[in-house]
Amino acid sequence: MIMKKNRLFFQLLGIGVFAISLFMVSCTKEGAMGPAGADGTNGVDGTNGTNGTTVCLECHNETVQSTITAQYESSVHGGSQNFYPGSPFVKDYAGGRNGCAKCHSNEGFILTQTTGLDTTATDIANPTNITCKTCHGSHSSLDSDEADEILPLRTKAPVKLLIDPTISIDLKSESNLCINCHQPRTAPPTGDVDGNFAVTSTHYGPHHGPQATMFAGIGGYEKTGGAYPTAYDSGHFKNTEACVTCHMNDKDGVPTHDWEPQITACQQCHTDATDFDVNNVQTDVEALMETLKAKLITAGLLDANGGIVTGTYTVDQAGALFNYEMIHDDKSMGVHNADYTEALLNESIASFN
Repeated sequence: MIMKKNRLFFQLLGIGVFAISLFMVSCTKEGAMGPAGADGTNGVDGTNGTNGTTVCLECHNETVQSTITAQYESSVHGGSQNFYPGSPFVKDYAGGRNGCAKCHSNEGFILTQTTGLDTTATDIANPTNITCKTCHGSHSSLDSDEADEILPLRTKAPVKLLIDPTISIDLKSESNLCINCHQPRTAPPTGDVDGNFAVTSTHYGPHHGPQATMFAGIGGYEKTGGAYPTAYDSGHFKNTEACVTCHMNDKDGVPTHDWEPQITACQQCHTDATDFDVNNVQTDVEALMETLKAKLITAGLLDANGGIVTGTYTVDQAGALFNYEMIHDDKSMGVHNADYTEALLNESIASFN
């Protein structure tokens, strides 16, 4: 009896195992393919990817590169001039000197931008000319909306002035790059206890690049009681793109790299301008410069040929000489900041009356 029950149990168990196996096979076995269903709705297109090197070719093509190279080589930053930043003469003379290298050699500018200092630690043995990479550096990435990633610049940071590091000029644009070198190296004179100042060099003055401070309306000699316009308030200074707008306006199909200002840039605001003497500003400034030059010659601060005469003068007279050199080296004859230029000249002339 017991054996019959056991046999029945194992028979039922076997049937159960078979049934379960059959069920599992039925669940996993792929049957015959049925008829195709209707097509589904198309999904939303994804964002287009970057078109490989297409963006690179906007600048890195033969036409653009050859045009920019030709413009640069004809510029005062390039090698065609005798006494300007990129010329072989100035590069060899000043490019390696640790106090001059920042603006007169490729290595000096890159080093000082890296260290944040105004001079290099030592002289540079074999300085090279200012080149594209001096100002542009290299692309770090193209995966960015930042303009300097597509059009790389070495720096766009605000610039502390060499003559007073407590003062920074910030045009909030690519124009900040220019300020690094287009600023004075010498501050205006301050009088001694007797109100005098000793001019000890025939090269006295702010040095050859005071455009940034003139543009901002600062950096000239302002005598006690003189009348001067508010700093940082000129119409041109408020146009924060001004360096680039006026000096890199498109020419020959590219942003010009000879930095010669284009009258078409002026005409964006001065619609009737036919030259840079808008409202006779350059004519007026040239006349004032001639008047001041005559005063400086008569007082003995300049010789008959316009050369600086060393000596001790009243601080107002030395300041007038400084302003004369500043406006001469600015080169714009009032265009950068008409009101400040004319105020410096008028007050300087008055110092001799």
